[in-house]
Parts: sequence; C-alpha cells; structure tokens
Amino acid sequence: MALCRCMEEHANPHGIVNEYVIGVEPVGYRNTSSICGRTNCENPGLIWLTQAEFEQYQNNVRIFSYANNTSKVKVI
Repeated sequence: MALCRCMEEHANPHGIVNEYVIGVEPVGYRNTSSICGRTNCENPGLIWLTQAEFEQYQNNVRIFSYANNTSKVKVI
C-alpha cells in the first residue's frame, strides 16, 4: 500500500510489512493536498510505492490507495 512521506525529513520509509522502493510525485506536487503522514509533519509528500505498485506504475497505473483505504492518490 502506498505511503506519503516528505523529502525534507521522512524520505525513504522502511515499513514493517512493506518495503518501499521509489517515491513518485502526486499531481500538483509542492502545491498538493498530499501531506506527509508522519505525526506533526505538514510538508508536502511524495507517494512511496512498493515493488508491486512500482510495476503497476511502470504499466501506466496512476491511482494508488493508502494502507488504511480512507482515500486514494493520483500520481504523475
């Protein structure tokens, strides 16, 4: 499941269950509504993908779900 983390402080996340291999930009990055998911962080975030999601991304899939399925995000 995709994860949103900022480049300034929380890049290259290491999940317990998932391994994240690449960060991609959400639509409108820097002026995006995708904000880092870490507590007390309000920086815009990249969308970090697992290997399986990265393979989908390479096949032009551009909408991904977050782990808790409360919303989805579109990437460029």
